[in-house]
Amino acid sequence: MLDQEDVDDWLSQFLRRLHERFGDRLAFVGHHGSWARGEPRAGSDIDVFVILDRIEDADLKAYRELVDSMPDAQSLASTALVSVGELRVCPRYEQTGCRYGCKVLHGTLDGLVAKPTDSDFIADVRTKASANLHHARHYMLHPHDLAVVVNRLYYPFKECFYALQSWMLLTTGTYYPRKADMLAALSAPDDKEVVRIAKDWHQLSQDRTDRPEHYVRILERWSRKMLAKVADWGGGS
Repeated sequence: MLDQEDVDDWLSQFLRRLHERFGDRLAFVGHHGSWARGEPRAGSDIDVFVILDRIEDADLKAYRELVDSMPDAQSLASTALVSVGELRVCPRYEQTGCRYGCKVLHGTLDGLVAKPTDSDFIADVRTKASANLHHARHYMLHPHDLAVVVNRLYYPFKECFYALQSWMLLTTGTYYPRKADMLAALSAPDDKEVVRIAKDWHQLSQDRTDRPEHYVRILERWSRKMLAKVADWGGGS
């Protein structure tokens, strides 16, 4: 497994190559994800968010070649590339992880795009909870082998954690980048359970085999309650 020194070296190489290729057109580079949060596991990739002044066809080709040139790119590189203009029209909640839980390598988001507001946090929670509700209800209400489909819920449970990051920003003003820190701050049992599952997913394979219905039911119940909280907050219209 990589260590932090390996990751820092990889990021330094990547940033240097970005500067060499794009120069002053490079507006922002931020490192986010499990390595930035301090909770990587074996196989974790390296997440980087890159913003250019604009993006044209030739830029996509050059960027792909740059990524391909990085050490172990296929297993390590996990990057997002957007232009300033694209960032300004994308939902502002999409920048939450990079604005609050990001190690800035170059530039700043200030002046590029407005900060997320309470309405953006509400939109994030509503979007994620709604998608998860549909996933869980579909598996609950139609014939499925739950022992099979439960293993498709890794990303929905991660989305629960991300939604709760926005909810905690909205309700407490605090951003919790790490699942362990959020667990200590949460009080509602269902909130704690979905974060615990997201945190320990890779150690829970036997439990998912033994009681797959628990995972589907907790995802459905959490999503339903979260949407009710959004409605009570005034974000249901």
